[in-house]
Amino acid sequence: MRSRLVLLAAAFAIAVTLHADEVEELRRLDKELSVATWTGDALWFEQNLDEDYVLITPNGTTRTKRDVVSELATPGMKMDPFDAFELQIRIYGDSAVVNGRRLQHFVLGRARYASDIRYTDLYVKRKGRWLLASEHVSNVAGRR
Repeated sequence: MRSRLVLLAAAFAIAVTLHADEVEELRRLDKELSVATWTGDALWFEQNLDEDYVLITPNGTTRTKRDVVSELATPGMKMDPFDAFELQIRIYGDSAVVNGRRLQHFVLGRARYASDIRYTDLYVKRKGRWLLASEHVSNVAGRR
């Protein structure tokens, strides 16, 4: 009986450690996604977006992986560095949900824009790697 308890405790400790490692991997990917966005790193998106990736923008339009990669080369687009905050990560087997918030400032042509957004990212694990499969972005409403 005691040896079973020891084995169960050891298995639980391993599971907790593995879960923590997965959370840190997803936290790293979320940070990389931010950096790849403001640096226009098309290769990162090619390597880390699932082939079936779908982005739902704040105005309700959808973008595919190909759309996102091609839009990174938009002439006159310059984005300031940003970090996500209010991050929450939940893992459900081979899928994970990442919620967060970003304050983004960018220039397009001669106009300067700022956006305060919340996002939900869905990651799926394929062949041992987390890939971003879907992303939904919403504007944060102004204070009333």
